[in-house]
Amino acid sequence: MATTWRPGVRATGSGTPPPLPVLPQFPGMRGYTQLRRAIRDLGFRHAAELLREPGRQRAAGGVFGTLPKAETDDGFRVLDGLWFPGRGGLWQRVDVPFVRRARDAWQASADPRALTAAAVTDILETLTRDDPMGPRRVVLWELCCLLKDGAVAGTPTTADDVAALGVHRSEARLLAAAVDAVFPADGAPRRAAEEINDVWPGLRLRRAEHVAELLPAAPDDHALAALLRALRARSAKVRFLAYAARRSQEDGDPRAASGAWLRALRQATDAPELRTGLLRAATALADAPSSTEKAGAWVRTQDRGVGVSWRTPHVPGTHPAAPVTYAVLRFDDDAPQAATEIAKVDVVGPEARLLEAHDPAAPLGRALRYAVLPLRGERVAGVPRVTAPVLIAPDVTELTARPVPGGLRLRWRPHPAATEVRVLRYGKPDVGAAHGPDHVLGGPDGAVDPALDPGSYTYEVSCGYPGPGGGVAWSPGVRVSARAERWPTPVEKLTAERVGEAGDRLLLRWHPPRRGRSTLLPWPEGPVAPGTDVSERFARIAAGLAAGGDAPDLRAEAPRLRWREEPAQHLELPVPPAGRMRMTAVSVLGERAVAGASVVVERPDSVRNLTVRRLSADRALVRFAWPEPTVLVLVSWHDATRGVAHRVARTRHLASGGAVELAVPETACTVSVTPLSRPDAVAVPAPTAHAELPALPPPPPAPPPWWHRWRRWLRPGRPRA
Repeated sequence: MATTWRPGVRATGSGTPPPLPVLPQFPGMRGYTQLRRAIRDLGFRHAAELLREPGRQRAAGGVFGTLPKAETDDGFRVLDGLWFPGRGGLWQRVDVPFVRRARDAWQASADPRALTAAAVTDILETLTRDDPMGPRRVVLWELCCLLKDGAVAGTPTTADDVAALGVHRSEARLLAAAVDAVFPADGAPRRAAEEINDVWPGLRLRRAEHVAELLPAAPDDHALAALLRALRARSAKVRFLAYAARRSQEDGDPRAASGAWLRALRQATDAPELRTGLLRAATALADAPSSTEKAGAWVRTQDRGVGVSWRTPHVPGTHPAAPVTYAVLRFDDDAPQAATEIAKVDVVGPEARLLEAHDPAAPLGRALRYAVLPLRGERVAGVPRVTAPVLIAPDVTELTARPVPGGLRLRWRPHPAATEVRVLRYGKPDVGAAHGPDHVLGGPDGAVDPALDPGSYTYEVSCGYPGPGGGVAWSPGVRVSARAERWPTPVEKLTAERVGEAGDRLLLRWHPPRRGRSTLLPWPEGPVAPGTDVSERFARIAAGLAAGGDAPDLRAEAPRLRWREEPAQHLELPVPPAGRMRMTAVSVLGERAVAGASVVVERPDSVRNLTVRRLSADRALVRFAWPEPTVLVLVSWHDATRGVAHRVARTRHLASGGAVELAVPETACTVSVTPLSRPDAVAVPAPTAHAELPALPPPPPAPPPWWHRWRRWLRPGRPRA
């Protein structure tokens, strides 16, 4: 007889130990972690305790809790299939009928866990039907995990430890030795072994490959070896399809490339490089001249929103094999690897032909593409439809152009997200837009193009947005046309001096402008800077004066040759009392008028009704009628040796009821009120009003000392001698 253990032959040597059993290297079922959690929640340590009928559970209650005796051992066997002891000393193999009897027993049991236990037993029945050795693999994996995790570090597992879990003592020693020899401790490899069936077979090829890297490369477990062989075969097939797709794309055949990428992606849905390759090939297919609009997708933009439209390939009245979901992806042109999903559209029925999705806040300044990816579950159902590139860069709004002195003024409203505005000028005088463009400097909301010759010009205004790589992406631009006109030049200087015997007349002098005719007008509106366009206001003022108003001489000066010195013009006019007016020189050329230099003429009214009276020894009240149109007066007092002056505003005078309280000396003094003209005005001075304030009267002299004695003596009621 043989002295060593060989298949089919037992060793005869007394000291030769049997070979260690081959332990499973993974549970071999999908959803193992959920099954283990459910078994633990029921209070069982492993699935073998659940498979015992409830009646046998009570009969063997002391078996699993204490170490079984050799002659009364009621434990189960697990090394060569999963077996439970039965009647008459026969062993019952755990098969589908056995699991069903356990489920029926749980359903008929009064145990509060009965319904949940029966539901978990249904899972074990499905496992047994798919793999007759499945329950043995699961129970043996659970036992190994319990023994490995429960052992003290550095202490070997004993047969008593195994028997305490319910294993028949005949197998306890071998199982304990095998666990110590080959079973891994808790860690990443063991968790990978429990997860591999959840991801493979499946569509998440990259996840399965990552999990398989933690497992033995050449496992002893034949089931795990077969699973890894199938996984590696799928990986090789996907790599070949990706290689074929890249070759087709390099050869300029995007249709073949997209088909190969699609077949690869359908077998590895979690491979981002495959989706990137499919999107790149679909982009090239959409840009091909042979592509049709009906088979693609198209976009429309509105401000920052983008609408994507496409047609379903289904014919009305037919039903697809499975419902199709369309995922709408957005990515930068030439960067499909960074595609992000913005919407998902479910097809409700086969009659839906035209579908739409919206991207309300697309990034600005980037050339974008949108891809419509059909999905059936997690699997890509077809080649995505890719739109043409679209640049989301809104233009300016409310663009206007109007002539101003010396050029054209442009106004617009930029987009809030724009960082720059570019203004280009096309055209030359009376030539058109074929020349240029020229850059025009401007601000964020407007620009002035100065020193233009008369003629037609076209302007293009574009908004700039931060683009990829730190550059600037410009909007398409909006155009506006305008015509520059010849404007008169403003009068640069206007002087005024008082003339006449009383000094109540003004003589205004100015030099005519270099271009246009000049005139001098009373300007009732606010001051304007020289060179300002006053065409409309000049027309209104001139029309009112022509209707019969009291106006100065408005005859326009005749044009003169530019190379000859032009003599100064003059205008003499009276200044009415209590009045103020602004005289402005206006240059006129055709229908255009610009303001020039101006001067303010003022003649304050005289101070009337001036009165003054003492309030106390050092205070006096001064009353007078305010001299219009001045806004300040000078109130002062003075005597032969000294004086004090105060500026009084019109508002203070009105607030105090037309009076001003003034600090004065006790001596006699003269109170004066003088109207003050504006510092920028040429004024005809008004006379100063004066009022005399008498001195404080002296106190009466003191009586002599005998006067007080005499008054006491004459007091009534005093007896007389």
